[in-house]
Amino acid sequence: MLKNMNISIKHEYNLITLIGMMGTGKTKFGNLVANKLDYNFYDSDAIIEKKFSLTIRDIFTIHGENFFREVEKEHIRNTIEQSKKKNEKAIISIGGGGFNNPDTRSLLLKNTQVIWLDTSINTLIKRVGDASKRPMIQGDIKISLNTILKNRTKYYLLAHYKLDTDTLSTKQIIDKIIEISAQ
Repeated sequence: MLKNMNISIKHEYNLITLIGMMGTGKTKFGNLVANKLDYNFYDSDAIIEKKFSLTIRDIFTIHGENFFREVEKEHIRNTIEQSKKKNEKAIISIGGGGFNNPDTRSLLLKNTQVIWLDTSINTLIKRVGDASKRPMIQGDIKISLNTILKNRTKYYLLAHYKLDTDTLSTKQIIDKIIEISAQ
C-alpha cells in the first residue's frame, strides 16, 4: 500500500530518500530502482563504512552513536548539495536511525521525496537474522526491534510517503517507488 503522508511535497530536484528500519530493503530496493531509472544510488552506511574502513557496528563501538549521526548528517548534506549542483537524479538510502536526527530529517524533507519503507516486526526478524552487524540490536532481537521501531515511528510518520512492503513483491515495491519518482 502506498500512502501519501504529506500532500505539499516540493521536489524540484530528482532526489528520493528511502528510510525505515534495518531489514526493510532500503539498499536492495534503492539499487534496483536506481538501476531501472538510470539514477545514481547512494547508500549512506556503505559510504561511511568505506570512508572509515570500519563497519557501522565498529564505528558505534569506537566513536559512539552521536559521532556516527554527525558523520551521517554531513554525508547526506554533501550528497544533496553535490546532486543539486550536478542536477543529477539519485536515490539515497540512509541508516534506520538517521531520520531521528532533526537536522538530517529537515534536510531530507526539504530536498528529497522521502519514502518510508514500512515492514512488520515478524518480517524484520526474518531479514536481520542474528543481527550481529546491527549496532542498535541488544539482547532479544524481537524486543529490541519493537523498542527501536516504537521510538522511531513518530519520525518515520513525517515522511512524504509510507510504503507498506509486507504484502508486496519486489516488482511491486520497485513499481511503487518509480510511481512516486514520477510525481
